[in-house]
Order: sequence, then C-alpha cells, then structure tokens
Amino acid sequence: LSVGPGWTSARVKALLCVWADRNIQERLKSTLRNKSIFQEMARQMQRKYGVIRDWRQCRTKYKNLKYDYKIAKSAHAAGGSSAGSLGKYMKFFDEVEAILLDKGLENGSMEMQKRLYDGELKAGRLQTPAGHTGQITGSESEINSVCSVASPAPSPQVTYTDLT
Repeated sequence: LSVGPGWTSARVKALLCVWADRNIQERLKSTLRNKSIFQEMARQMQRKYGVIRDWRQCRTKYKNLKYDYKIAKSAHAAGGSSAGSLGKYMKFFDEVEAILLDKGLENGSMEMQKRLYDGELKAGRLQTPAGHTGQITGSESEINSVCSVASPAPSPQVTYTDLT
C-alpha cells in the first residue's frame, strides 16, 4: 500500500486513472456537493492501486491539477512557454487535458495517452518544457500502462493458536 505524505507520480497517476472514468467525470460535472464522489475516488484508488488518500486529499489534488492545467494552458496560449514564465511545464498536462476534454474511457483506463500525446503535439497545442524535443522517450507499453491495475500487496494471514 502506498501511504505517506505528498503526492508521488504514482499516486497522481492513480488519481488520474480514477478521475478518467466517464462515470466519475459525469458525476463531478453534475453535482455541487461532491464529497461522496471523492470518497468513492479514494476507495477506488486504494482498491485498484493500493494508494491510501482520504476524500479531502483527493479533492484538493483534483482542484490543484485543474488549476495548474488552466494556468499552463492560458500561459501557453499567450506565448509563455519559456521555463521562467507562468506557463511552466505541467507534468500531467496531457492526462488532465484528456480528462477535461472528455476523452476518458468508460473503465477509467488511459490507454489513449500516446495517441492523444501525438495528436496534441502535431496540432502544436502541447506545452513542453524548455529543451524538450517532443519525442516520446518511454516505450509504448510504458505509456499505455499508466493506468494498468496493480494488485495491492496481499494482506498478511494471521493464524491464532489455542494456548490452553
């Protein structure tokens, strides 16, 4: 299980994978009081990926990702793609954009990440860090496995013996 302070890349990916589920997206769009949705997201993160976060942490990270995306997108649109500008590179820009533009899949998988990345790069809409060539550096299987379900560590089996 993934417990501890902060949001590692693996923990953010788990949140993105759960958020990418169209059912979750629709519920978030249509509900003002969304505590129960974030509670469900936290449960799915633990069950599917072994990441333990409470609903408040999930909601805060969700809001921060949306905010960072909007800042990066507006700075890029204004031509501010240099490292020193407000349009700093956002690590999960493509994934958040895919979700916000409703390109998620029914089961929450992000298998389409490579296809989206290629499409956005060709369209000139992808913001990349200074010095980044736009080439995909990982293997296709690594990119496509962003949301592959990893089995959480098995619970230890405890047996009690009669001491009498």
